[in-house]
Amino acid sequence: MSNNYLKSVRRLKLWVIILAIFNITIVSTIGVNMYLAKQREAQAKRSIEGVNTFFVKYLSLSGNQIEVFDSIVNDYSLSLKEVGMRLRSVKERFNSAGVENDTVVLNKIYEDFIMAQSLNRDLTMKFYENIRGICTQGQRKKFDDVISKTAITFEPQSIKEEVDEETQTTHQPEINR
Repeated sequence: MSNNYLKSVRRLKLWVIILAIFNITIVSTIGVNMYLAKQREAQAKRSIEGVNTFFVKYLSLSGNQIEVFDSIVNDYSLSLKEVGMRLRSVKERFNSAGVENDTVVLNKIYEDFIMAQSLNRDLTMKFYENIRGICTQGQRKKFDDVISKTAITFEPQSIKEEVDEETQTTHQPEINR
């Protein structure tokens, strides 16, 4: 056999080995990504179930209340999917080429982002109102207590007025700079 023929066979074997390694790498990467995606999905499901279990146990919901609660949670979850799709759309449009120079497009993206966040806030408020609506008086007190401890309230310093107790006059507080 000629020397050129042996070189060609060796090159061919080398390329077969390189392509096999490349294929194994691609297949294993796809498999790992699928596994990680399933793990993230399972973690999210456990997180949601944990919150649901907390409300059911903390509020001591009855059987009928649990059924209504599950219905409220399902409706809320479906509604949040729409918010997620809107936010994904905003992210994709924001990351598209040439957007950073187009103020009209950026303004529309920002408006859509604000609308999606507002929808998220409104859906969350309605979710909590619906849960509160199925509670008895005692459960409602416990629910309000939990929400008051976990909710973030913001009162801007510039709007808040202080009352001078001696003169009974109101004035804006000074802001230290």
